[in-house]
This record gives sequence, structure tokens and C-alpha cells, in this order.
Amino acid sequence: LHPLRVRLCSMDKLCACCGPIEPPNKVSRIEPKTFLANERTFLNWLAMSVTLGSIASALVAFGRSAEGQAAGSVQIMASVLVITAIFFCVYAMNTFFWRRRRIRRKEDGNFDDPYGPLALSAVLLLSMGTIFASGVAKLAGNNYVKTTYF
Repeated sequence: LHPLRVRLCSMDKLCACCGPIEPPNKVSRIEPKTFLANERTFLNWLAMSVTLGSIASALVAFGRSAEGQAAGSVQIMASVLVITAIFFCVYAMNTFFWRRRRIRRKEDGNFDDPYGPLALSAVLLLSMGTIFASGVAKLAGNNYVKTTYF
């Protein structure tokens, strides 16, 4: 039943002239904890991203050779982790704004994303696999492991 359409009869549920009569839309109240839960989830995803970025910068800082330049494999590892951290940030922002828009519009339905965390897990697994393969290739190329931390 269209909101501007006038009801022509006094029937309760079904009328031949008006069609099915639907109950008016409920005015739903969004509780503040819904907004706070969305922000808390956003901050948790960002914390994971900052952790990955910190590990990448630690790799660059502690993986330097005696000449002061970072080794090639360390650069690859750090770059892969930074790219993964950027993926986490973009996903966190996108999900936060998508949920916030739905909350403000008071839309019904699910607020979960079944595919995003799965895709991020795949990206993280791929980046960890790349880092592992880079480390194995470095070990296979050297007869011994020599790392200078300072």
C-alpha cells in the first residue's frame, strides 16, 4: 500500500478495492551501543593493520646490513606486509562506513560481511607464504645465516 494512497474502506486485512493492508513501518530506535560496536570493530581492524605495519618497519630497521642498506629479501618481506596492512585499512574503512550508513538509515538486515574477513585472511596467508618463501630462498642461497642487527 502506497503511503499517499487513501484507504477507501474499513476492512482490516484485505480489501478488494485497496489490496492488502500492511501495518505501518515501525519507527525503530537505534541504540548508542550499535554505533559504539561499529566503531570498536573498526578500531580492532585498524589495530591489526598497525601491527602489520609495525612488523614491516621493524624488519626494515633490524634487517640492515653492515653498510646500512636493507637486504633485498627484507625489503620484499616488508613491502608485502605494508601492502597487506593497507588492504586491512581499506577494508576496515569500507566496512565501517557501509555499516554506519545502514545504521543511520535504520535499515533492517544483517550487518555482517561473510566474505571480507575470508578475503583478508587469504591475503594475509598469501603474504605470509611470500615471506616464508623469501626466507627459504635466502637460506638456500647461503651456506650460513649471517644477520647484523646493529
